[in-house]
Amino acid sequence: MNEQAYEQEISLGKVFYRIFRDWRKIFVIALAIAVIAGAGNFVLKKLKSSDPEYISTAEQNYERELAAFRAKGETLEREITNLEKARTEQEEYNANSVLMKINPFRERNASLQLYVSTDYQILPGMDYQNIDLSNRILHSYITYMTNGNMYQYIADHLSESMELRYLEEILTVSEDLDNCMVTINVQGVDEAMCDDILSYALEGVLEKQKEITVTIGNHELNAVNQASFEAVNLELDELQKTNLQYVSDLSINLQEKAEELKTWKNSAEPQKEYTTTRIIKGSIKILILGFIIGAVLAAVFIAFQYIMSDKLQDAKELKNRFGLRVIAQIPQVHKKRVWVGFDRLFAHMGGLSMKESDAGNLAMVAARSVQAELEALQAEKKESDASGKVNLVCTGTIDQREIESLLSGMKWEKGYSVEQIPSILRDPSAVPAAMAADYVVLIEKQEESTYTQIERELEELAAWKKKVLGVIVIGVDAIP
Repeated sequence: MNEQAYEQEISLGKVFYRIFRDWRKIFVIALAIAVIAGAGNFVLKKLKSSDPEYISTAEQNYERELAAFRAKGETLEREITNLEKARTEQEEYNANSVLMKINPFRERNASLQLYVSTDYQILPGMDYQNIDLSNRILHSYITYMTNGNMYQYIADHLSESMELRYLEEILTVSEDLDNCMVTINVQGVDEAMCDDILSYALEGVLEKQKEITVTIGNHELNAVNQASFEAVNLELDELQKTNLQYVSDLSINLQEKAEELKTWKNSAEPQKEYTTTRIIKGSIKILILGFIIGAVLAAVFIAFQYIMSDKLQDAKELKNRFGLRVIAQIPQVHKKRVWVGFDRLFAHMGGLSMKESDAGNLAMVAARSVQAELEALQAEKKESDASGKVNLVCTGTIDQREIESLLSGMKWEKGYSVEQIPSILRDPSAVPAAMAADYVVLIEKQEESTYTQIERELEELAAWKKKVLGVIVIGVDAIP
């Protein structure tokens, strides 16, 4: 009977049942906290709203919040428009650019070098020398090649149309002024494309030669070092990957901004906090929040109290702790209550099987069980003479009126002396009565008797050499 050596196992199911069983208490506590919080918030806000300085500050905050809210929406719409435009332009570029169509590991290249020569000669011994027009002529060709005229000429003659911006990407011009040379380079999908572009470029330059000859002077334009070859261009490969990834990144950013805009549209605009309607709505929110918090706190308190309490919570614990036989469990009968359906539901969830309506029958069953045990004990001791009576006392730490009420409903048969005595821990007069008894039955009440008190009762009775038949637990939870 050493309680300290016993470690009670805490059942999570029992803890939850204990919480749900007291749902009315939880509801009342939560409602009280909710009303206090909601009413307090309403009173404080109404007092503030009567202050002109508070109203002025609140109005400024409202205007600022409203402007920021609308500006956010406009910014999101503008960003989405820009992203859509950027993605469309990039997709168009990826679809039409020649650079995006070239295989970077089999890039086709063609180049042509043009050399400008004149009849200029240095006259030995002459103070006056003729003007060398070579650089002027070369600059004229370079200007024609780079200012867009040559690109336009090529675009006009190609069998497949190509925008100038895509042509400028694959056709480049480099100059060597010291040697009066200019080089034209072409990148293409295949050899035919490169040859066509290069031939039209040369054709356009030759047509320009007539104009330059008339305008500047006679010269010769010679094509040298013409070549066509295939190469690997890792930079082009990286460029293509970057352009494709850019479209993917734009799509992801566009989706994120669209979702953000949708969230913004679904959100409510800032409201004036000092209006009566807003104060009432805010107070209702506080009331609901207070109810939830109150319910949680009450539930936690009940669970903590259940876990830490020394009071008798489960009759089975008496057997586990003290080895006591539980003779009977008598349900507690409640008066009619509102919403009793919830009590039934939680009782079933808690695994209860007894019904409150069975209390009377269970009391008589307890009496018959005790009598049967007494008969067995008498037969074992061979004390079955007709004149002998068994003296049985019932005691416990609860109110004596409850024990008396229980015994009156148990309907004992003749031949048994059943006496009710006060608690042997509190009333000295109970000691002689207990000493005169043959057997003792403890009557305890759920959530009133404590394990400590029961242990002390058992220790006293053991010291007096009194046999305890068992315990009857009253006030047990049952299905309404």
